[in-house]
Amino acid sequence: YTTESEAGESAGSVGEKDLESDFEDYDEKGDYDDDLLDESLLERLVALRDIIPARHQQAIARAASTVGFWGEMGARLAGKLAWVFTTSALLVVFPLALEGDRDKMMQQWEAEQMQQPGGAPPGQPPMMPPPGAAGFGGMAAPAPGLA
Repeated sequence: YTTESEAGESAGSVGEKDLESDFEDYDEKGDYDDDLLDESLLERLVALRDIIPARHQQAIARAASTVGFWGEMGARLAGKLAWVFTTSALLVVFPLALEGDRDKMMQQWEAEQMQQPGGAPPGQPPMMPPPGAAGFGGMAAPAPGLA
């Protein structure tokens, strides 16, 4: 049995010891002891395993497993959809775009033919002058090989 004065003295001595041990963690420069900071993340997680109750650990493991499963399923689905859209674009849309460009070039060529003198109406091939006929300026083209 201890009196209040003795209990106060013993409590004060315990508090002083705790305070002294806290100061021992600091070196003479005032920096915190490096040994306490050298702990890796893995070591900290292993230490948490001892702190967290087993039923909470199991719940966390189940949640992580579920998130991993759905993440993998989502990634697989996204990959398959990307494959379908890419191959569809290559097999359907790309040739369609080329055909549209080809039609545009054909319309441009027809417009150029219509602007030339003697151009044929659309749907008819342009008339070509016969060989040796008068070219530009009323002069006949020379016969091949007689230049």
